[in-house]
Amino acid sequence: MPITFNVIQKRNPQDPDAPQKFYADIVGNGETTLADLAKYASTVSTVSKADILAVLESTFSKIADDVADGKIVYVGEYFTLQAGGSSEGRDTAAEVNSSSIESVRTIFRPGKMIKDALKLSTFQKKG
Repeated sequence: MPITFNVIQKRNPQDPDAPQKFYADIVGNGETTLADLAKYASTVSTVSKADILAVLESTFSKIADDVADGKIVYVGEYFTLQAGGSSEGRDTAAEVNSSSIESVRTIFRPGKMIKDALKLSTFQKKG
């Protein structure tokens, strides 16, 4: 199934007076849930959907806990997750403390398997 995109018009933020240009904007097309993953896995193995769902739930719960503990979580050749963030600048190193942290986010890095799958993607204009 191809990746779907819309066409959008944007200004150049570095040159607001320049004419707007048109760009492809990739949009989501459907969703896959944890239950969908478990159902698929049960069709290609001898393990039941309920057992697979239990394993996935406990695995992702552990991933969330480890990321929250500051660990870098490597999920095989699929992806890596870790915490990242931004902080307020201070004049001296001594002034920097935990209250300097303004936001925390999750950093997702696709691994070889996802990168290779995306290289084989096709695209289709929506509509």
